[in-house]
Amino acid sequence: MFKNVYVPYKGYWCSPFCRWQESLQNQHAVKLAAETAKKFFQLRGITPDIFDSIVFGATIPQKMWFYDAPWFATLIGNPSISGPRVAQACATATISIKTAAAFIETGSDANILVATCDRASNCPNILWPNPTGLGGKPDFESWMIDGFNFEPTGDTGPLGTANNVVKEHGITRQESDALVLDRYNKYLMSTANDREFQKRYMLPVEVWLSRKKSIIVEADEGITPCTAEGLAGLKTMGPDSIITAGAQTHAADGNAGMIVTTKDKAASLSADKGVTIQILSYGYARAKKAHMPDAPVPASNQALEKAGIKVSDLKAVKTHNPFSVNDIIMRKQMGIDDKIFNNYGSSLIWGHPQGPTVMRLAIELIEELVLKGGGYGLVAGCAAGDTGAALVFKVN
Repeated sequence: MFKNVYVPYKGYWCSPFCRWQESLQNQHAVKLAAETAKKFFQLRGITPDIFDSIVFGATIPQKMWFYDAPWFATLIGNPSISGPRVAQACATATISIKTAAAFIETGSDANILVATCDRASNCPNILWPNPTGLGGKPDFESWMIDGFNFEPTGDTGPLGTANNVVKEHGITRQESDALVLDRYNKYLMSTANDREFQKRYMLPVEVWLSRKKSIIVEADEGITPCTAEGLAGLKTMGPDSIITAGAQTHAADGNAGMIVTTKDKAASLSADKGVTIQILSYGYARAKKAHMPDAPVPASNQALEKAGIKVSDLKAVKTHNPFSVNDIIMRKQMGIDDKIFNNYGSSLIWGHPQGPTVMRLAIELIEELVLKGGGYGLVAGCAAGDTGAALVFKVN
């Protein structure tokens, strides 16, 4: 699908992800992303004028959201560029990378910064005009909370889609708890040796508590420790559900970004000229109504087919798994070996700030492939509207 799209080694960053209403709760997502990007530029010896475009992925409105993409470009130090804003819920980063890849492949751009950010904390609460309301009373919508509770295309919320998939595939509570514990233990791989793996890509952020006082956030916040006994003791989310609070992700705040460019420019910007990172393909699919966790499977199969490879060719797989059942379904239907599945963490454990979620997964996928000496990798996930999206990377 893509022949000429590359990523420089170490040409990416991710902030810590903080559970909503913790340290990043009052930080403007666009401003914080710009500050983190500038730290990334300084660390890598990059000047922002090398970019001829940006793709900006964000889903939750922030103040002055109308201007977010050109504003971000100005804040990072390149006021002469802008680009599209991409907003597709949990698949925002996947589609943002795909959009940039398409621009590079067609030759319309040569060096793109893909930046993703969101702040789930303190979300907008909107009054929509309703001239037919009693006395013109407006309609109220809480951007995050109402979105989590009801999806108009499926007549249920995300949890309802997970329950539907559980019933259809006969997934048990024991399977769910075991998957959660495994994913937590794999997250601990990234924190071992003083967060050695995370420090390969994660940048600390400065949070100003007042005009004179700031703190440095260096690591993820709000990770819930998991044990078999603790998971077994949790109540389900309803009498007909096997899903517990432990078997679903939490909302979070953060940002992440990646340079998408040509082969020559990637080589010139790479931290190691011996490492080549190529974006090979993209896949997209919709599952049947109200079955969102099913969607990553057909999207992944499409991406693999376009890349001309099979599951057996993969060295690593990373997924946005808002529910435990997502990975259980993928493992069963695609035959993915759990030894390569979500090593070093996944959104089920470290949280879901929407826009940057899959960007972090893609970054961790690249770093895992580098540690393994190269190979093919798949990153996939589901999103609102029973949709799924996936990308295939190749590291040499």
